[in-house]
Amino acid sequence: MKILVIGCGSIGRRHVQNLRELGVDDLVLYDPDRERSESVARELQVRWVRTLDHGYQEQPDAALICAPTSLHLELATKALEHDCHLFIEKPISHSMAGVDEFLEEVESRKRVLLVGYNFRFDPLVQTVRERVAEGSIGRIVSARLHLGSHLPSRHPWEDYRAGYGARKNLGGGVILDAIHELDLALWMFGEPETIYCAGGKYSDLEIDVEDVAEILLSYPKKIVSIHLDSVQRPAERYCEITGTRGQIRADLFARTLRQFDGDTCARQSGGDYCAIDEIYKREMRHFLDCLEGRATPAVDGKTAVQSLELAKDARTSMERNLPVSPSRMAAMAESR
Repeated sequence: MKILVIGCGSIGRRHVQNLRELGVDDLVLYDPDRERSESVARELQVRWVRTLDHGYQEQPDAALICAPTSLHLELATKALEHDCHLFIEKPISHSMAGVDEFLEEVESRKRVLLVGYNFRFDPLVQTVRERVAEGSIGRIVSARLHLGSHLPSRHPWEDYRAGYGARKNLGGGVILDAIHELDLALWMFGEPETIYCAGGKYSDLEIDVEDVAEILLSYPKKIVSIHLDSVQRPAERYCEITGTRGQIRADLFARTLRQFDGDTCARQSGGDYCAIDEIYKREMRHFLDCLEGRATPAVDGKTAVQSLELAKDARTSMERNLPVSPSRMAAMAESR
């Protein structure tokens, strides 16, 4: 199996290291920053190429797209033209333009497509979802998903102002950058009836995108709120789910899970869940299983589109300062 990795930033480097540990030796790296390509290749003892065309001359079986969000679709389309299977970091793109046509081509060519929502492979998150589904805290009435993380502190060795998360033209902004929370809300609770988002650029960060967003998803018998910001120190990532018979709180950074049973007043806690690094490795192992035909993608293109549409709807609501209906529901209503 030969894999071309496009983009050697922190996430690209992480995937290369995990693929090496999983036994993939035939890896080729490309990054427009040649010094970064050479540095990562030397550190992890793999090959690198000076141009993307040279990468495709290697005839890779699969390509990992680990570039800025606004380049995802362009790079993935080119990889598809070279008949590569695809792993695309989240989100699948920065907008819906061209996504449907791209997915049709993926299906036509019968290529594997996995989109990188690594928390889908987190045993902690999976446990929360299972407990919600089995009704261990009764009927869910509300949930809170929270991510606050200071943008300049994430990669202190880099100028945050040059990164994709800070720049509109690269697909930045906290809503797309932290789209994991939107994906988890859809995975656990399904599609909402109404979306309302308040947010904007409120900090002193030198960015041209929103750095705070509060998203409210309304369902017939519950509400889900999502807080996202690029400002908070210290960073926190957690979810709290309240049911008619108790509550679950999972801390995704501290790797702990607490549950309260309202009937018995018993408290359960646990903290033996794997580290974040292991979650990424599980994701890459799943991708290899998909390439070998042992699994089907946990997050395929159609699934990835759902969170992208929700992000788009949240931004529309934020810009209009009004609640909106999900894009697909609105499109169905217009077609009637």
